[in-house]
Amino acid sequence: ILQKSHINTKDDTHYVSLIAELESRGARVVPIYSGGLDFSGPIEEYFYDAAGRPIVDTIVNLTGFALVGGPASQDHAKAAKVLKRLNKPYMCAVPLVFQSFEEWQASELGLHPVQVALQVSLPEIDGAIEPIIFAGREGATGRSVPLADRVNLLADRAMKWATLGSKPAKDKKIAITIFSFPPDKGNVGTAAYLDVFDSIKAVLKQMKSEGYDIGDAPMEKEAIMEAVLNDPEARISSPELNVAYRMSTDEYYDLTPYAKDLEENWGPAPGNLNSDGQNLVVYGKQFGNVFIGVQPTFGYEGDPMRLLFAKSASPHHGFAAYYTFLEKIFKADAVLHFGTHGS
Repeated sequence: ILQKSHINTKDDTHYVSLIAELESRGARVVPIYSGGLDFSGPIEEYFYDAAGRPIVDTIVNLTGFALVGGPASQDHAKAAKVLKRLNKPYMCAVPLVFQSFEEWQASELGLHPVQVALQVSLPEIDGAIEPIIFAGREGATGRSVPLADRVNLLADRAMKWATLGSKPAKDKKIAITIFSFPPDKGNVGTAAYLDVFDSIKAVLKQMKSEGYDIGDAPMEKEAIMEAVLNDPEARISSPELNVAYRMSTDEYYDLTPYAKDLEENWGPAPGNLNSDGQNLVVYGKQFGNVFIGVQPTFGYEGDPMRLLFAKSASPHHGFAAYYTFLEKIFKADAVLHFGTHGS
């Protein structure tokens, strides 16, 4: 979904850039725009075939505004009705409007509060997800410029959502992350007044009935706990959780694009958290296409003041390696968090 004013003034590099990126990945892009600020008409006209079946797999709104009424006066009920009928993922990407790209990068606040209200909160009432900033304004000329890595990310997400809709359940890979706080084997899977492992059991049972591949996952809460909490390699009761994967530091730096940025707070990998001294260690257990993993600690647990007041905080290498494993090695289609805090 494009804004006509950008097309008229030829200030459309950010649009062209994303469309070209999607097309280079084999997608067929259907760009629409409207004479006004109500995009429901063009959606009804161009996103269905003659028989009334949707021809699109994902909708990406590049205007950054609500679907009906733009920034001025929204009709969320009408927008929701149009999107419900289409029933496809609806992403509303964000072009920087009130800040130049440089101002946004230097800002500790991030996105300007007015823009958060207009371009994140209002579209969310329509049902939009994933407000990814994909373009900025050049300070000198005020023209829109695509942010290459963001355009790449937006294309990735749009394609992922599109393929997920047609992927059979048996091929979908699901990661279940359980929380451990304070970090200690006795606290894995803790949650205030919730029985995490019983909940996981219920979800696995439902997944099995809907055709997901859960391998030989046990159907008893105690057996699921046992599989995740105890390393069968250890002959006696081990302080180690079950190790699902050991990631060498070379592999970690190769697969984690932001690994170097974490060194400011944590020094070079592997560090001493979630590591065996040489490798970064991922704890958990895989059953078919389901991986049940233990989220690493935040690393600040012994220092609550740092957790509350540190201006710059980042996850440690072990924490990053866990999510790198989920994304690049296990290749999860979705991640479910069970427990006190997801992150």
